[in-house]
Amino acid sequence: MECLEYMSWALKGNHLRVYAVPTKSMYTHKVGKKTVNLSYVKLVIEIGNAKHEGKETYKQHLMHEKVCEIYKFYYDNHKAKTK
Repeated sequence: MECLEYMSWALKGNHLRVYAVPTKSMYTHKVGKKTVNLSYVKLVIEIGNAKHEGKETYKQHLMHEKVCEIYKFYYDNHKAKTK
């Protein structure tokens, strides 16, 4: 639930957005009894008018952890500046 607080702060302010862009490389992931092909993703951080595409690639089913970490980082920086 913590992550939702950070995301809601960023999206309400209309100044920070993190989203995934798929790459051409693929991997397989088992979901229940099925195996699905998913593509690796790169994360893009959009701050105001600036876009920064990350160099690291992440598996789609695990990227939410990194997205949450990014939102937390900017939220904590904002809180430190406003004190």
